[in-house]
Amino acid sequence: MPRDVVTDQDLFRPLITASEMFPALERLVLGARSEVLMAFRIFDARASLRSAEARKLGLKTWADLLAHTAGRGVKLRLLMADFDPVFASDLHRAAWASARNFGHRLPDNAEILCALHECKSGALWRRIFWSKIKARIDELSRHDGAHLTPLQHQAVKGKVTLRPVSLHQKFAVADGDHAIIGGIDVDERRYDDADHDRPANETWHDISVEVTGAVAPDIRRHFADCWNRARRADAASFGGSLTGVDQTAPLRPASEKCLDPQLIRTISCHPGSALRLGASPQVTEHEAAHLDAIEGAERLIYIETQFFRHAPIARALARAAQRAPELQLILVMPTEPERVIFNGDDGIDVRHAQSLQLRCLDICRRAFGDRMAVLAPAQPRAAPDHTPLPLQGAEIIYLHSKVTLVDEAMGIIGSANLNGRSMRWDTEASLMFRDAAQIRALRNRLTRYWLRDHADDGDPTRAATWQRIAANAAMLSPERRSTFLLPWPERRNRRFARFLPILPPEMF
Repeated sequence: MPRDVVTDQDLFRPLITASEMFPALERLVLGARSEVLMAFRIFDARASLRSAEARKLGLKTWADLLAHTAGRGVKLRLLMADFDPVFASDLHRAAWASARNFGHRLPDNAEILCALHECKSGALWRRIFWSKIKARIDELSRHDGAHLTPLQHQAVKGKVTLRPVSLHQKFAVADGDHAIIGGIDVDERRYDDADHDRPANETWHDISVEVTGAVAPDIRRHFADCWNRARRADAASFGGSLTGVDQTAPLRPASEKCLDPQLIRTISCHPGSALRLGASPQVTEHEAAHLDAIEGAERLIYIETQFFRHAPIARALARAAQRAPELQLILVMPTEPERVIFNGDDGIDVRHAQSLQLRCLDICRRAFGDRMAVLAPAQPRAAPDHTPLPLQGAEIIYLHSKVTLVDEAMGIIGSANLNGRSMRWDTEASLMFRDAAQIRALRNRLTRYWLRDHADDGDPTRAATWQRIAANAAMLSPERRSTFLLPWPERRNRRFARFLPILPPEMF
């Protein structure tokens, strides 16, 4: 049977939180026969294993599991994102440390790349940001040299190249026919379960999807493209001798609707201009898929996103609201960005990013009115003293998922947020699916996941139902609440936000 045809045996299984995704990813690797390809933004070699199958083998960490897998003769390639060594110095050092940990444990047949995005900012922007660059270099120079990477040593000597774009995707594919793709990376910080019964800074709501069938070879081809580009860009190698990954056929364009589910991507390249801060978009399938689906929406758009900052999508939503008078919008987001909540970041860049989000919300609210619900998750328990930025007296649940469901016509699960960075700059990968039963099942599952005891308290396809349940919960003490959702804290975000028009919106 041609693999363009979806069969009853093809798997499509959403995985909600790491308690579902991590064991599934471990089983995917354990079951590989000949090849495992993995691309993640963050992948900690020390992260604990969670599956019974791995623990039965005596394996405790991801370094153990990958060493075991490569030791069976399975060809293993791991593509890890690297980060700007000056402006994201902690993430950069952590990426290199994890890559080294894997490299020390894995046999020579395993290949590991820690890859910066090929985009480099133009010389003009180095001049504009020179005072900030100099301050970061001075900070690096105060570190013990043994704790700096080679790229940071170069920066201390004055050789600085800004890297404003990253590999943000998160997926793995085994044997070209079994894949997991979504929004979650692999480390201890991201482990959580559906109860979210832990301190706020240990919560993490995320969604991935496990698939087999005709889309898996496309995911493999996308990995091959990213891997081969990283090799050409001289990514740092921490494993055995590097080899290319064969691409036996071209990737199917997202416009080819015969395949369901199908891979959609964001890919950009070096702009080649001294005037450009960021990248030149090459593939913008995430943006196109969202705009196309929103244009045809009639009844309900359900969105979970870490960021909502992309004005073209906000304007498309507003046009849809005006065209379709019954269209509802349910938007679930974290209260603030993670670095604001847990790191206390109040810099102008994050304030500007929040102003972009508020502008998008304003565009939508003017069009939707009371047909729009904007919600944030929180735990049904009181926040301890000194909890950072509680919501209505409760500890927040940090939301990192990227899900869009439009009517029963289109769904997306993946790595791309609804911001300019994910739509046009960063390397992103997601699954788009059009099966009505799958869309309906996921929406119903998420309704019960968030609303809990109140999932049947009204029509869940109406934004007013969600808004009412959240508003009623906000009037109760945290311990008496039996839903995870509360109204999004717009007032405090407006106090925090500051607009800075000099920076391109794609940066955020």
